[in-house]
Amino acid sequence: MTKPKYKKAIIVIAIVVIVTVLLSFLANSFIEQKIGEQLHNVSESTKIEYTSINANIWTGHVEVESPTILVSEETTNKTILDAKLKYIEINDVGYWDLLFNDKITIESLVIDELIAKYKHNSVVKNEDYQSSFLDKIKQIIHAEKIAITKADVLITNYESDSIILSIPNFNFEVLDFQIDPEASTANKKITYNDFELKAENLKWATNTCDDILVDDIHFTNNSATLKGFKLKTKYSKSEYSSILNKERDHFNITLAELRLNDLNFGIDNGEKFYFNSEKVHLKSPAAEIYRDKLVADDTSRKLLYGRMIRELDFNLGLKSLEIENGKISYLEKVKVGEETGRLDFTEMNAKISNLGNTFGDQETTIAIQTKFMKNSSLKVDWNFKVSDTTDQFMFKANLGTFNATQLAQFTKPNLNVDLNGELNQTYFTISGDPNTSRIDLKIKYDDFEVLILKKDGREKNNFLSTLVNLFVSKDSDEDKQNFRYGQSDQVNRDVTKSVFNFIWLNVKDGLLSAIAGDGEMRTK
Repeated sequence: MTKPKYKKAIIVIAIVVIVTVLLSFLANSFIEQKIGEQLHNVSESTKIEYTSINANIWTGHVEVESPTILVSEETTNKTILDAKLKYIEINDVGYWDLLFNDKITIESLVIDELIAKYKHNSVVKNEDYQSSFLDKIKQIIHAEKIAITKADVLITNYESDSIILSIPNFNFEVLDFQIDPEASTANKKITYNDFELKAENLKWATNTCDDILVDDIHFTNNSATLKGFKLKTKYSKSEYSSILNKERDHFNITLAELRLNDLNFGIDNGEKFYFNSEKVHLKSPAAEIYRDKLVADDTSRKLLYGRMIRELDFNLGLKSLEIENGKISYLEKVKVGEETGRLDFTEMNAKISNLGNTFGDQETTIAIQTKFMKNSSLKVDWNFKVSDTTDQFMFKANLGTFNATQLAQFTKPNLNVDLNGELNQTYFTISGDPNTSRIDLKIKYDDFEVLILKKDGREKNNFLSTLVNLFVSKDSDEDKQNFRYGQSDQVNRDVTKSVFNFIWLNVKDGLLSAIAGDGEMRTK
């Protein structure tokens, strides 16, 4: 028989267990009710519904099943966010911090199978979205881990409903994440230790004309890899020309893989965004760039690359950028009914050092080796200082054996000039600034002939062709071993044209001096 004192102990334990279970049930119910009230009263423009809320006071676990979130624009009542989820799970809520430190701490927040459709209003600035979000947070929030799994995100234009961004398969995880609304600077308001982002089949409308598409993205705190990258103009060439009010390039750019190593980015103490990488690698880029010159000219001033980089509204520092096995084709339409002129660069390998506006007096150097028009070797060395406000630059090139007739499909429609003959070797150096430059050129060639065409671009203008070739030396030298030299001290840039138009103007003057001049080398 059980002694009376043991009976009393069992009864006390039973009562404690029952009371504990009852209090736990009541506490869990109270927490679930309070969470429900908070979700229902976020704001007048936000409506949140769910299947159930499950809370456990002992483990700090909270789960909201099948939540849906609708956010309306306050003035028009138009829905701008429609989100559905399988569940939201919060693990290990820190009650001590919540009660005594005015801080919300959790071990993990998991958002599973999010399907979100958001309408972006371009009139509202990004800063306004950020400040509105942070203004609603009054306490420090810290999470050891936040995970978004199997998400499908769609952002469309508020007015037209056209797609701005689509990511049908998106996964994200961030560690040691904290929001401190009272932090003194922007880079301290939101902090984290590490993150990992994976996405597939991204589509981003960068503007009204062009889309970026990426098959696969893997992004971490210190590296990034993009596979199957594409930048494409949305319209066909003819459709594009019909809607343009001034000339603009038609793009078809692909990239097998882009890798960024030793990546570092964020907001600095001056509250300015920065983006740095020690090494960027582009594998098998291919670009076809087409311009219809029948469309009205874009007469805006074109900046040299040094100034463009210097005037970026963020800090960029790419220590080394390498291009592996690339190719570029430039097509230009000049006359109705005529063949489009085309320049091809293939088997391109390049290395760029110190690309950005954070390298002080260090030079940006560009070294390129490629095939020009498929058969001729071309080596280019180009350098300038981004920090130099006078924008001085040096451009050197070495072109191997080249049959001038290969340029006929470009020079005939663009210049009404047909060239015959073979260039055995061409070297030139261009030094200049945004307005003027000097070129020094030396060339060795055989049986060179210039044919001037009539305005229709088809028939030879015999008189002008004969006149021009009176001044053209057929060969670089009688023994065909020596170079002819050409130079021009004052090549004036057309500032409404591209950097490469400036290079072409220099080469044209240098060739004219070498071929039609005395061919002698001159000292500066």
